Amino acid sequence: MSGLEIRWPDEAGERVRAARGRLETAGKALADWPVERRLDAVADVLTTWTQADSPFRRELATSFAEASPFSLGTISEGLDAALRAWDPARLVECARRELAPVLQSKNLRLAEYECTAVLAGGALPMPTLLSALLPLIVGSPVLLRESSKDRVTASLVSRSLAARDERLANAFAFVDFPSSDKNALSAFLSAPCVVATGSDATLASVASRLTQQQRFVGYGHRFSIGIIGASHAHELERYAREFAIDVARWDQSGCLSPVVVYLVGLSLEDQMRFASVCSEALEALAGEMPRGAPSSEGRAIEGTERAEAEMRSASGRGALFAGQSSTVVLEADFQPRPAPLNRFLRLMPIATLPELDSALNPFTGMLSNVAVAGLLDEQISEIRRLTFRHGVSRITEPGKLQTPPVDWPHDGLPLLTPLSRFALSEPTADRQLSD
Repeated sequence: MSGLEIRWPDEAGERVRAARGRLETAGKALADWPVERRLDAVADVLTTWTQADSPFRRELATSFAEASPFSLGTISEGLDAALRAWDPARLVECARRELAPVLQSKNLRLAEYECTAVLAGGALPMPTLLSALLPLIVGSPVLLRESSKDRVTASLVSRSLAARDERLANAFAFVDFPSSDKNALSAFLSAPCVVATGSDATLASVASRLTQQQRFVGYGHRFSIGIIGASHAHELERYAREFAIDVARWDQSGCLSPVVVYLVGLSLEDQMRFASVCSEALEALAGEMPRGAPSSEGRAIEGTERAEAEMRSASGRGALFAGQSSTVVLEADFQPRPAPLNRFLRLMPIATLPELDSALNPFTGMLSNVAVAGLLDEQISEIRRLTFRHGVSRITEPGKLQTPPVDWPHDGLPLLTPLSRFALSEPTADRQLSD
């Protein structure tokens, strides 16, 4: 007997399609606003997040602590530090600079995307917050799919938009569906502009589902490093404490987290001093910023790498500084090794800058930011040249890796132009259209 095939309603897919329909309607009203008005409105929303007494930030810290592995102290410190660095005036300046061809021309215009689909990734809320706001500036409504590691930020973004203007709020929606739901994912990825943050495998999978007519902006796997020179040995303790802050923030889980610090030209005595102070500083930070509970996989990797570092140390190759909530390993060479994260830092001795260039070769295209200190001016110029060649998109100082300015060129990309589409309307055509 032949059976009747029963098809259950595609609930997630229908929700995504319905949200797309609502957003495209709202997008027409958003596009009617002049660019400057949209920019001012979004800057106002950002201001509500960056203010010291921001209720949205306080609620995000509390709610995120309940829903994520991070401790409340780590979340609060990380949010406060990151959002202090996000100057809304700097966002406005950046937008005016990038969109100057449109703002200063009577004929060049923004051809707004009907919808921008934002595939949030990772466990940190700041990238989700920024990627939700930026398309609104260029007149595109946003459909955001929440990260499985962050079910909090999108809702608060929506409320902060509603507090500023109904037109902004109507142009933002967020959805949740499993990656295995092919119908929902297909509906989501049908947007004319798609922004994705995640692993390189995730980005490759997303790109394979898009057509050549769609705009794709992807932010893949990256990590950050530090470089310490020997020209200011009396400052080593300060550098070590500042790097400890960079490692402790967000439990070293983001692309701005340093996983290795290269010690260029330091004596063995100075290497040991730097490692010891860094370890002590990390343990001291655990008081106000307790480390979150690592996953079972994370604990296993950390245990393996600690054990191997201990064996190398026992044989006179390097040194292990194992704390209760952190690990600092002073290596004897710059051989690439796994990065367990969760406040696990490797220090690698480098004799010269050409040797550093060789050490970074395996990571070309994978580096995000670099913090440098203790270098001479001519060394800094050389560091800039070689790190930019390896794909670094920001050079800063220790203690500031995790707090980039709002207009930092993430993965080397401008903030707004990748999300924009431009069109030229020639004067003759404009006159004909107005007749």
